[in-house]
Amino acid sequence: MTFWLGVNLPWLDYGLDFGANAWQPHGGVASRGRRARLDEVCRDLSVRGCPVVRWFLIGDGRAGVRFSADGEALGLDERFFADADHAIATLGRHRLRALFVLIDFLWFRRARTLSGVRLGGHGRTVSDPGRRARLLDRVFAPIFARYGQEPAVWGWDLCNEPEWAVRRMTARPASTVRRRDMAAFLREAAACAHEHASQPVTVGLASLRGLGLVRHAGLDVYQVHWYDPLQRRAPLETRVGSLGLDRPVLLGEFPTRGSRRSPSEILATAERAGYAGALAWSVLAEDRASDFASAAEPLGLTRRA
Repeated sequence: MTFWLGVNLPWLDYGLDFGANAWQPHGGVASRGRRARLDEVCRDLSVRGCPVVRWFLIGDGRAGVRFSADGEALGLDERFFADADHAIATLGRHRLRALFVLIDFLWFRRARTLSGVRLGGHGRTVSDPGRRARLLDRVFAPIFARYGQEPAVWGWDLCNEPEWAVRRMTARPASTVRRRDMAAFLREAAACAHEHASQPVTVGLASLRGLGLVRHAGLDVYQVHWYDPLQRRAPLETRVGSLGLDRPVLLGEFPTRGSRRSPSEILATAERAGYAGALAWSVLAEDRASDFASAAEPLGLTRRA
């Protein structure tokens, strides 16, 4: 198996790339003001030879999904597919493929409203079996059905770092869901994806310690993330072959800034440990773990003529 390298985009604007809300009634990346920016980013990644970009679709639910007054998911909004169609066409034009992340752990964070837009607060859409079934039927299934055979889609990441939303797996404020409910959601979401789509299905775990949450979810690829604070309990050097898994393992996030190890050292360690590939964090996120501009060439993502 050839070890490969991709990147986390992971968004142009967090939670706002797909769909409309009070902040952007005309939608996300298909709107006139964002088309040129997306095209520029995709062109740059293409000429660097990047095969896969990990891109968040819905995030914390601030755009893209319609909800009832009591928080039940009613379906995708009127701008979601226009944005997704445009994004996929742009990826295809630049010969890129996307690993789309359906929701983020911030989906489960206690709700707050900012300038008329609700952020998070959707834990019941997963913890309640009826609401969970309707979330999958009304939001996830239409996405999988529309793009399930699309060549520009590499795969589906059901949830980013779900451990941070699970009680007793973390002390974070977003930990609002019982472990058994999250495991059921991931298992049922994977089944939904397999019913409608042909691409691989994964879950972006925060670390190796979260593997128990997805061992019986029916995933095609296991995915874990690594940052320095996780090293003591989930060493990067852990051999993939020692984990007893039945599928390949992808290093879905690793820092390009702020680590004691250089990005090249992280990549070499992951390859020696037996990972199938890795996705650098990140091209556009503005945080202390991102410096793609400096890391790209040492990682081998150099611009080509």
